[in-house]
Amino acid sequence: MENLGLIEKTKIYCKEMMEASRCQYLPFHNWKHTKEVVENSKTIAKGEHLPNETIEELIIASYFHDLGNSREFSNHERVSCKFAQNFLSKQGFSIHRIIHITQIIEATQMPQNPKTITQKVICDADLTHLGKKNFLIKNLKLRKEWAAFNNQKFSDREWIFLNIDFLERHNFYTAFARKHFTTQKNENIKLLKSLI
Repeated sequence: MENLGLIEKTKIYCKEMMEASRCQYLPFHNWKHTKEVVENSKTIAKGEHLPNETIEELIIASYFHDLGNSREFSNHERVSCKFAQNFLSKQGFSIHRIIHITQIIEATQMPQNPKTITQKVICDADLTHLGKKNFLIKNLKLRKEWAAFNNQKFSDREWIFLNIDFLERHNFYTAFARKHFTTQKNENIKLLKSLI
């Protein structure tokens, strides 16, 4: 794949930024989550048979997508885009591709409303945990993060109902994600309902 040097530089930059910021203390939106989103983006993009240049943009966007959490929670995607713009322009990346990458990052903002295939891939990659067996573990980390860093506290019952509602409203956007994650997501909904 073209420009592996840039992907490696992106990885190093984002990892250093996250691990030197409050992201190192976040139970969910940390470097581990970022790495998982990168891997998910690669897997889904290949499953959707996207070209290498498009996959490269997705990987870069995936590394940057939560970097804004190092500064703020609300609208962190906007901050992530600024980090990406500054970094990529210093690397001599074209304005056209920088804009494309920032649009991919912006698509991850809730509520998700992706338009292009790359935006759909990153949105699915960001939420694959909804359709995995470790959903409850990831979900508990998110609850701890919201309580400790975002002052959002819920009773057990409120949290379960909030998540049932979210999962029932959610749909994966790509054919690959629907095929590979929907069955387990439905199992996770059943599991949540059994906890009521």
